[in-house]
Amino acid sequence: MAKKIVLDVDTGHDDMIAILMASGLPEIDLLGIVAVSGNQILEKTLLNTLRVTDLIKEKCPVFGGSNRPIVRDLVVASDIHGVSGLDGPKFGPLKKEAEKTSGVQFIIETVLANPYQVTLVPTGPLTDIALAIRLEPKIVPLIKEIVLMGGSLGKGNRTEYAEFNIYADGEAAHIVYNCGAPIVMMGLDVTLQLLLDNERLEFFRGFKTKTSEMFCASMDHYMQACRLHGAEYPAMHDPCCVAYVVEPSLFSFELYDIKVELKDAEKYGKTTASKGEKVKVATKVNQERFWALLERSFKNLP
Repeated sequence: MAKKIVLDVDTGHDDMIAILMASGLPEIDLLGIVAVSGNQILEKTLLNTLRVTDLIKEKCPVFGGSNRPIVRDLVVASDIHGVSGLDGPKFGPLKKEAEKTSGVQFIIETVLANPYQVTLVPTGPLTDIALAIRLEPKIVPLIKEIVLMGGSLGKGNRTEYAEFNIYADGEAAHIVYNCGAPIVMMGLDVTLQLLLDNERLEFFRGFKTKTSEMFCASMDHYMQACRLHGAEYPAMHDPCCVAYVVEPSLFSFELYDIKVELKDAEKYGKTTASKGEKVKVATKVNQERFWALLERSFKNLP
């Protein structure tokens, strides 16, 4: 039976890949996608989400979520994801439209309507998930799992201390990590093990489909941006979350409690692990099996 998920994305380059996997793998029942501000402002992340789902003919509804963090000022990652938030690919005229309902309300209603069945998969800042929990605390015991991309047991990637998604809304992350729902953390410790090198990019270019053309044009930009920031190859951060939902055995885990630094301005957004059992933190991944999953999703997309 397919696993019901709600994706919450700030669609930049790696969120796009998470959408492709969620749409292309029959093990996933994609109930809807919510766009949040993060990699770019909400107007751009929502547009990118609509463009990607339109191109791959994904029929699930798309919603606009939060346009700013709960407390702090908005920060974006245009240095990596570009002016549009998804620089690289060219898209035709847009046919798909966003739903009128708020994304946060959609999350609440979907969990209440499907108790113990819905996995929330946030791959951007955790604003929408935190607001849903605060607005309707009844959803917390009904959430099957929250599989998030964010944090690090070591160094950050936005600052020396903080990973971008947690840094973008540390207060939201604090709410989510302490909400009581089962949490799986795909942090930099595991996502940086999955790097798209030139050889693998050329392999996907050989598919010569609409989907692979979008993917490769996107990855060409992503790779160039990463090299300007000292990384040779781009990491597959966000798709790790979808890969876990499909095949949890791809990953190895350690159990921790996670604290988010909110008071020290220099270390804001840092995730610190201590002995505990609240959060399953991924530490290793079977790389070949991950790439096989992504390849299989391509074969089911336009």
